[in-house]
Amino acid sequence: MQFIPINWKKVEKDAITLARQLKSEKIDEIISISRGGMVVARLLSDLLDLPISHITIESYSDLKQGKEPIVSQVSPREFKGERVLLVDELADSGKTFIKALEYLNTLPLSSVVTTALYIKPQTKYVPDYFVETLDGWLIMPYEIRETKIAFIHEFGEKQAQKMMKELHLTDWEK
Repeated sequence: MQFIPINWKKVEKDAITLARQLKSEKIDEIISISRGGMVVARLLSDLLDLPISHITIESYSDLKQGKEPIVSQVSPREFKGERVLLVDELADSGKTFIKALEYLNTLPLSSVVTTALYIKPQTKYVPDYFVETLDGWLIMPYEIRETKIAFIHEFGEKQAQKMMKELHLTDWEK
């Protein structure tokens, strides 16, 4: 498996690229898919001057998409015909977007536009807007602890430390 560390500069640059792509869309509100989409949604909220709601969808365990995605938390906000932007950082298998859209289709929205910073070649759902297709395991700059724990579970403590160093990932416990 190839690991692709994504740094903060790239996230910022790619969020600006997305915001430019989305400028002509008439969007009332952003809905972030928690947790992965929260950082991207916050950046887009600032760049596009839009409010954020969120839904939580759970499916990952360590380095594997371990279970069928489920909506585990929803926004208490009542919608009445808004056009929303559904945001995640990545469309990996596409199952999270599909589950989120199934849920959003039960709400009184006028329409949903979808976006992610990145997609994988095998995704079954391609968002309306994305920046780049990447093939490998993406390590986002806000996943230091969970990446190290996943590496330890998968490869053992010694190999995990070596991999973190090779990937130029900070060991937050030092």
